[in-house]
Amino acid sequence: MNDSGYLVFISHDAGLLQHWQNAFGSSQSTFLTQLSDLPSSAQPTDTTVWLDTALPQLPAWGDAFWRTKLQHYRIVCASSNPKDAEAIAALDMGCSGYCQAFAPADTLQQIQKVVTAGHIWVGKELMQQLLANANRVASQRPAPPDNWSPMLTAREREVAVLVAQGASNKAIAQSCNISERTVKAHLAAIFEKMNLTDRLQVALRVHGIS
Repeated sequence: MNDSGYLVFISHDAGLLQHWQNAFGSSQSTFLTQLSDLPSSAQPTDTTVWLDTALPQLPAWGDAFWRTKLQHYRIVCASSNPKDAEAIAALDMGCSGYCQAFAPADTLQQIQKVVTAGHIWVGKELMQQLLANANRVASQRPAPPDNWSPMLTAREREVAVLVAQGASNKAIAQSCNISERTVKAHLAAIFEKMNLTDRLQVALRVHGIS
């Protein structure tokens, strides 16, 4: 995980800390049991904090405490009992991700790669819910101006519209009669051309919400 920067893991659950250590190793990592032990600023600066949301007396997500910490750290919130409302509150505050705390090692490593690249990690179920909400809002608004599609190829526009409708990669592949690998390539091109980082942002742009 040398390309992931420095990692700080915070939990009062010894089993969870061990799970994270097994997934990431202990080099370039610090393991803490209290949020108060986290330094006021990150040293080194490229630091990701994996935070157990079950920590006692965790400040509310609207608290100014988080604005200060998020100026210095990427924070991934991890819960052994994920809740959509908590995820939305944490992401809205500016956290880089929200996930199942005891997710498999390969999933945790993938999350770290995503947030290190500057993107946001949102679980599949929550993403589908957010896409459904975006579609519901869009259906109640006048048709938006088409100011996003000229930069894309015809196939990329087709994929973008399907993404905005909440279709999975598998469903997009079947609809377009292409492979899932090709879908991923189109998505990468869409993200780059539209300067976006995830499916939700594509949906909001296509629907004219953002």
